[in-house]
Amino acid sequence: MAFGILGQTAPELTPSDWIDAKGATAPFRLADHTGQVVVLFFFQAWCPSCHSRGFPTLQTLMVDFAEDVRVAFAAVQTVFEGFSENGPERRAEMLDDYDLDLPVAQDEGQRPATIAAYRTGGTPWVVIIAPDGRVAFNDYHIDPARALRLITDLAEGRRHAPDPQEDVLHHEAAQNRFVVAFHDGGTGRVDYARRGRVLDLLHSEVPAARRGQGLGGRLMERVLEAVEAEGLRVRPVCSYTAAYLRRYKRWAHLLA
Repeated sequence: MAFGILGQTAPELTPSDWIDAKGATAPFRLADHTGQVVVLFFFQAWCPSCHSRGFPTLQTLMVDFAEDVRVAFAAVQTVFEGFSENGPERRAEMLDDYDLDLPVAQDEGQRPATIAAYRTGGTPWVVIIAPDGRVAFNDYHIDPARALRLITDLAEGRRHAPDPQEDVLHHEAAQNRFVVAFHDGGTGRVDYARRGRVLDLLHSEVPAARRGQGLGGRLMERVLEAVEAEGLRVRPVCSYTAAYLRRYKRWAHLLA
């Protein structure tokens, strides 16, 4: 499934609550790191994969680039569920458990601003930003050796962020449907019935020849972003939209 904003300019980080190994610290702002490679790690303290893969990879990279002023690191705990288990105090525990010293923000809510801006698929989520400010990598995980090569190449100007690949959504309100034109070909649609501020999601469809390629998830992400932006809510009727919303809790606040 294609989440993320690969190739696009990385949005500024907006959380105001930051700590490092010494305690409270000034916010980490991308604008202060223009010309550097920036590695961002999004996590939740209770996330098993964050501990089995995410934090160990972050540890390795921070050791590899400890003396390299061309590279900067920051992390954000992006909490959209389990608020009592992923409170701000857990950040200090993570820094201590993994012997890390980097700025870490707390961003929590029904759908935190960081999740929305970076279109993350959840946690862990790794973002590598090129010196020109564009996203060169974003995904759940990156092999440490691959990350080492990519960061080094970006810092030395041998590689650049890829061109943006954006799926485009059209809200055809007169026909009660959302249509997404996929950047790599084909279109998908979600039909709905409107009841005031609530949309009953009746039917979803992607090209039959491309089923199993993650297009359904890409379709839903764009549709739900539009629903959120318009201040609407949804009631899933078709089986796919119901299953999607059950699985991805970060959209729970849109359920009617």
